[in-house]
Amino acid sequence: MSLSRFVLLPTRGFTTDEPHNAAAIETFLTTMAEHGPRHLPAPPPPLAARFNVLDSIHSNGAKLVAMSDVALMRLKREQPGLRVVPEVFYRPARAPRPRIIESAQMFTSRTVLARHTLKVVLKETGQALRDVDVIAFSDVAAGKGAQGSTNARGQVNLEFPRSVKVLQRVYVYPAHSGWPVLLHNWPLRAGTIEVPAIALDFVDSRAKAYPKRRAGDGQGVTVGVIDTGVGPHAALTVAGGMNAVTGEDPADWSDSHMHGTHVAGIIAGQGEGFLGVSPAVTLRAYRVFGKNAEGASSFAIAKAIDRAVADGCDLLNLSLGGGPDDPTTSDAIKAARAKGVVCVIASGNEGGPVAWPARHPLAVSISAMGFKGAWPDGAMQAQTVTEPLGKEHSFIADFSNTGPEIDLTGPGVGIVSCIPQERFGVMDGTSMACPAVTGALARRLAADAATLAMPRDGDRADAIVRLALAAARDLGLPPLAQGAGLAQ
Repeated sequence: MSLSRFVLLPTRGFTTDEPHNAAAIETFLTTMAEHGPRHLPAPPPPLAARFNVLDSIHSNGAKLVAMSDVALMRLKREQPGLRVVPEVFYRPARAPRPRIIESAQMFTSRTVLARHTLKVVLKETGQALRDVDVIAFSDVAAGKGAQGSTNARGQVNLEFPRSVKVLQRVYVYPAHSGWPVLLHNWPLRAGTIEVPAIALDFVDSRAKAYPKRRAGDGQGVTVGVIDTGVGPHAALTVAGGMNAVTGEDPADWSDSHMHGTHVAGIIAGQGEGFLGVSPAVTLRAYRVFGKNAEGASSFAIAKAIDRAVADGCDLLNLSLGGGPDDPTTSDAIKAARAKGVVCVIASGNEGGPVAWPARHPLAVSISAMGFKGAWPDGAMQAQTVTEPLGKEHSFIADFSNTGPEIDLTGPGVGIVSCIPQERFGVMDGTSMACPAVTGALARRLAADAATLAMPRDGDRADAIVRLALAAARDLGLPPLAQGAGLAQ
């Protein structure tokens, strides 16, 4: 019998400490605190009611369980005040990439294919780049093309019908060291693609938005990054954290990908030639994406938020989203806010309405903006510019979600930051705008001793948000896109 995963929540709130929870619900959740199989007390039906506790947040709080449909039905009868909600998953809030719909392997067997070897090198030095994703279209409108990643020699092999002599578009995404580029009508015979090298003193949109960064900015404020993990990277000092992924080592909060390290660098990077927006914050890492996993569980996110609050974080950065409205993450955000902790959340990158959990009423929701030309010639970021332009040639990125839920905007186009193994890379997305805003808010909070010293309750969280909104700089962009403006 197949099992599905659910989160068990009390009638109200994240734990039964909230008022108006029945004593029976507290007793039930407390007995479920230990992991392992459970037997429901009702008489057994013809099919076994399989029920297994996988993880727990507080003895009287949320539980992650795996159960059969029969167990689910019986549990609802036995505990009518218990909320049983599906586990849902969220993705990192990076800007989307074009997608191949029809590859050469899907063409008819009569199509004669030719293999082409493309090489990607740094424009300034000729150094070959590995781990570069190349997405090439022979017919953009039809989605026909091929893709691959470069090897240690900087080479990738792509197959096209022999009739194809020119590629309509070639998207080149280096994982590190170089800027992404977009080539139009590129002849296949060319063979070598040059990309601009990353220079740490280059004035990208983040550096232009926050030009007066100092090594001591943010001191006294603790920021939790809830993401794919952080580091290792020499420019980042992590004070601690947790891996909230069920079944993995809780002490392993190192980066399972590269996204979380990039996010953390935007906030708190402090190395030779590179400074984050608020480099002196106390940085903590909470990994919610499993090894080789594309999605982060709502339960892991809630568990990370709960732990980060207990660890004394003031601000939590969540550069993730895209799932349905979810009671598990909702209750965790509300519980954090009630304890004086503010969740800053990326709005998403579908170019549509604000995604969950950024549209939560107690989230600080962030859109992505850029400054026109804050990238090298030929860089792909030129494709993200939208009208109307605001002050200083600012714009809202074409991928950014917008709407009435947007509170602030931050630089999220062509952002240079840390990548594991002492490297640096360029990323785009509300994922990048969100930590820029978190860093700006940390710097603002650090300079306001009265707010920072307030008791950790809802009034403190409200005061932090008021600081952020009052200090925002109006860029002259549409209100539903920039919110109160660029976080300062």
